[in-house]
Amino acid sequence: MEAKAVMQMPASIGCGVRVIGGGLAGCEAAWQLARRGVAVELFEQRPVRRSAAHTGDRLAELVCSNSLRSDRVENAVGLLKAELRLIGSGLLRCADAARVPAGGALAVDRGAFSESVEELLAGTARVQIERRCVESLPE
Repeated sequence: MEAKAVMQMPASIGCGVRVIGGGLAGCEAAWQLARRGVAVELFEQRPVRRSAAHTGDRLAELVCSNSLRSDRVENAVGLLKAELRLIGSGLLRCADAARVPAGGALAVDRGAFSESVEELLAGTARVQIERRCVESLPE
């Protein structure tokens, strides 16, 4: 018997994928999926529930630092960023637009960066942002 993958579709937008968490990874995943024609429901708990580290309600809020580390292709971190730019990373596009001087590092204006990510995803037709806590996963 052949195994078949079953994808449960949320009723709200006929969504193919649910992404839980509007941090860096969740936002990039939602962006990449949407660019490839997949409808995405992105869940972010703020402002419903806040952590002690966060100060705002926007997606991809950086805390503790504004540095995304090295941007030089001579090291692994910088090379990864170069590769992400080649595949059209939405977050790196936002980071480049919000860049502040930091030598060889990619540092950003944190407010401008998260505002840019929020605008990018809110303006993407296949992404629906849900501001609520996910308490359990569907069977």
